[in-house]
Amino acid sequence: MKKQFPILMGIQFFIYFGFSIVIPVIPALVHNLHLNAFHMGLLLSSYSIVSFIVAPFWGTMSDRYGRKKVLTIGLIGFTLSFILFGLFIDNIAMLYTARIIGGLFSGACFSTTTSMASDMTTEEERNKYLGLLGMMIGFGFIFGPAVGGILSSVSYQIPYFATAFILTIIAILSQLLLQETHTSPSETHEEKVSFKMTKPLLLLLISTLLVMFTMSGMESSFQLFEIEKINITTSQMGILFMIGGLMSAVLQGGYLRKVKNGQEKPVMIIGQVLTFIGFILLPFSMNLIYAGFSLVLLMIGNALTRTLMTSELTKNASQQTMGRATSLSYSMDSLGRILGPLAFTGLLSFHLTLPFYFGAVTTIIGTLLILMYFKKGVPQ
Repeated sequence: MKKQFPILMGIQFFIYFGFSIVIPVIPALVHNLHLNAFHMGLLLSSYSIVSFIVAPFWGTMSDRYGRKKVLTIGLIGFTLSFILFGLFIDNIAMLYTARIIGGLFSGACFSTTTSMASDMTTEEERNKYLGLLGMMIGFGFIFGPAVGGILSSVSYQIPYFATAFILTIIAILSQLLLQETHTSPSETHEEKVSFKMTKPLLLLLISTLLVMFTMSGMESSFQLFEIEKINITTSQMGILFMIGGLMSAVLQGGYLRKVKNGQEKPVMIIGQVLTFIGFILLPFSMNLIYAGFSLVLLMIGNALTRTLMTSELTKNASQQTMGRATSLSYSMDSLGRILGPLAFTGLLSFHLTLPFYFGAVTTIIGTLLILMYFKKGVPQ
């Protein structure tokens, strides 16, 4: 565990670092290539669309053939996507190809790292270690756009080549230091365990979709809203999201590690309540501090709920079906990233405050689903 888990944390960090490093670069590329602004949204969303479709496949493969093999394939493909993006920075067709390849292989990396952490831990330890993985996701979203923005000021290619280089090192370390945590039925001659979509598991997956739907929707509409309300600048936006991201990451790596098995329900509900309050407060933004406070509430609430939701999901799967369960979670996560921005920005065009009241209602629905999950006889 001491040798292997830091590598899993590094992989988790760079999955989301790689996802977000393009955020400050793609708008500049679209502008320099004299393309329609539509390409900006499509380049960003194509990654999540492909992830949503193929993630369950990788989960099934890791259950059948082992985590390490699938992780190796995922890291190679993910690294290739950054190399292609850097090499063909002026070719729109190849940029789409690189983003699609990135989405194709990111699910292999995420599902295997989460499954390996679950394989190596007991249910009592699960919150602690998945909290650490959640912390690395938060740091990935913080440093990805920051590094992308800084390095792209020198060259648009450098962020991608730098990320590819680091991923290559991680892939080598994974081969040298990681051990297989899952023995497939084909290797042990055990009977293959079929994957069953139980009602508790379905409730968790729908909740995962709603939690990511509301968060990604908020992220896509927050800046547009605050520009109208308080004339917020891009640098102020970056600072607010960095503060919120740091607090969320520290919360996941600190407090959530101490949540004992069976104590998840009240913490998840508190997370949903904080998210609801954040959405209700946002429409009344009057200054930067107020906007920042609302944003931090939303990001902290999301961190509390989402990490423990993943932990609960792993407890509803056997070791033989862990890969399929975690990959379905990643698939719902990706679907939320696709639908959230579309819904929230669409509502923003009707009325400035409508997306956030909609987010509050969606949060209530998600909370009811979580309560239904725990009511199904899940240990509390």
